[in-house]
Amino acid sequence: MKVIVKAFASSAAGWLREGEILTVLAMNVAPLEGVKYLIWSATQEAVALFPGADFDLVDKHLSPRWVFRLDPTGSFDLGPEAWQVDGFWEKYHDGDSVAEQIFEKEKSLIEVT
Repeated sequence: MKVIVKAFASSAAGWLREGEILTVLAMNVAPLEGVKYLIWSATQEAVALFPGADFDLVDKHLSPRWVFRLDPTGSFDLGPEAWQVDGFWEKYHDGDSVAEQIFEKEKSLIEVT
C-alpha cells in the first residue's frame, strides 16, 4: 500500500516531505481515532504513526505480509504478525537488537512487495 503526503499535512512537518510517495508498513484503525498509517521517516530515521487523513492513496494493494488483529476495544491492526506480538513495540523502542532485526526484516519485505 502506498500513499502520498497531502499538502499542508501538519503531522508530516519535520518528518515527511509534501508530495512524497511512501510505503505504509502497517495500519491501525480505532473507533475514536480513525485510521493511522505506520510509516518510515527517512528524515528522522524512525517509524511513526500518522493520521490517514493526511495522505492520498496511490496504491491500494495490501502487503501480503499483513495479518489482521482485533483488539478488545474494537480497534484493529493490519501489519506483520511479528510486530503484533505483545511487547514487540516496547522492545523495539527500547533498542532491543532482536526487535530491531525483526523490524528491519519485515520493513524490507513490505517495501519490495
